Amino acid sequence: MKVVQMKSLKHQRGLGMLQWALVIAVAGFFLLFAFKVVPLYAENRYVESALRSLVSSGEKIEEMTDAEITKKLNNFYMINNVRSEGPTKNIKVEREAEKAVVTVDYETRVPLLYNIDLILVFKNHLDSTKPTQCCKPVTNPATK
Repeated sequence: MKVVQMKSLKHQRGLGMLQWALVIAVAGFFLLFAFKVVPLYAENRYVESALRSLVSSGEKIEEMTDAEITKKLNNFYMINNVRSEGPTKNIKVEREAEKAVVTVDYETRVPLLYNIDLILVFKNHLDSTKPTQCCKPVTNPATK
């Protein structure tokens, strides 16, 4: 009876060295991935906040010049420490009769491992006629 009990205890020791190394490697990969990706999404949240601040500033976007819009966005980026070039260089203002659309579409490339890069694409649009739908790409009903 003691032999059977000792044999079952031997099988219940837990993870061996190789299994622990594998668990640590997988956890390390996901931590590395998170440390590379989370700051980029946080930065995009600031880009969205900058577009929302254009609406809440009290001025009508249609009445602002392109230079004023760009200046306000760049000031917001500077205050909130948006460092990448994507949001600052890809500000576009498209105007129609009674409408202005501010777009900040950019992609960011981040090295993950050796020669593996992550490419994240962000599309932020502000339509002056629909300010509550800020930061989502404008959908054209004709293309649906």
